Amino acid sequence: MRGERQAGSVRPLRSTPWSVQHPELRTGSGASNRTMATLFVGTKGTDDIGEILDRMEVNCPYPSSDSRKLWQLRRATHISGHSRRKETMLEKAVAMLARNGHMPGWFNQCPAASGIGDSSRNKHSNVDLVHWRTTDRHALLVELKWDSDSPFQAVQQILRYGAAYFFCRRHRDRLPVGNRRVMSARQVSLRVAAPARYYADANLQRCLSRTRESLETLCSEPGVRGLSMSLDVPAFPQWFDRLPFTNGAEVRKYCDRQRLTDAGREIVDAFEGLTSVRPGPGGKRV
Repeated sequence: MRGERQAGSVRPLRSTPWSVQHPELRTGSGASNRTMATLFVGTKGTDDIGEILDRMEVNCPYPSSDSRKLWQLRRATHISGHSRRKETMLEKAVAMLARNGHMPGWFNQCPAASGIGDSSRNKHSNVDLVHWRTTDRHALLVELKWDSDSPFQAVQQILRYGAAYFFCRRHRDRLPVGNRRVMSARQVSLRVAAPARYYADANLQRCLSRTRESLETLCSEPGVRGLSMSLDVPAFPQWFDRLPFTNGAEVRKYCDRQRLTDAGREIVDAFEGLTSVRPGPGGKRV
C-alpha cells in the first residue's frame, strides 16, 4: 500500500513510463542523479493526488533539504508600489492585515518544496495563503485566484501542494519539518478561493468527484492514519468583485495599519464570507 512504502519503493505509475516521459532523469543510475529533479516535474495535468504523490516519489526518492523555510508559516508582506497583479495585491493585503492583528492565523507564501531536489526550479512552489488553527490542528491551504488560469488548473495546483504536504510529512525523518506546526495537522483543507464569476463557465462536478475520491483513497491508507484532507472551491461573496486598491502602494496604505480601514474591513469580510460553490452542467450552481 502507498502509505507503507519506503522511500525509493514506488508502485508503477499508471501512465507512460517515467523514463520515457522524462529522459533527462536517466543520466545515471545513482540516487544522487535522481534527487536533482524538481519535486514537481511531471505533476501537471492530473487531478489524482495519489498519482501526483507517486511521481514525486520517483522524482526525489531520497529527499533532503537544508532549507529553514520549508513549510514555515510566515507573512511575506513586501510588494512593489507599482504592482497591479490582483492576486498578488490580495495575498499581500491578507498578510499585512494578519500582521496587524486583523486576520489572526493567516500566513502567505508558504514554501512547499524549498531545498528539495533542484531547489532552483522550486522557487515559485509556495502556497499562496495558509490559515492555521492551533486548537484543533487544522491547516487551510489556499490557492488564490482572481482572473488568471482556469478553475481546473487552480484545482490541479492546490492538489500539487497537497501532495507536497503528504510527501514532506511522509519523509519528515529526512526533511527539516519536524518542528513545523502544519506538520502536526489532523485536518488539511485544500481550497481554491476566487470571485464567484471565476467559476461561472466551468463544470467542475466530475473533476471534484475524481479529486475527492483520490483524496479519500489516500487518507485511508495506514501511512497517513490520523490525518484527513478535503478539497473545496469556495467563492467570495457576490459583492466582492473589485479590489479596494489598484496598486501595491495602496495595498500598503490601506492594509498595513494598526487601525482597520474600510478597505481592510472589506478584505476581512470577503474572506469570512467565502462560500462553497458546486458548479453543475452548464455552469449552474447546485
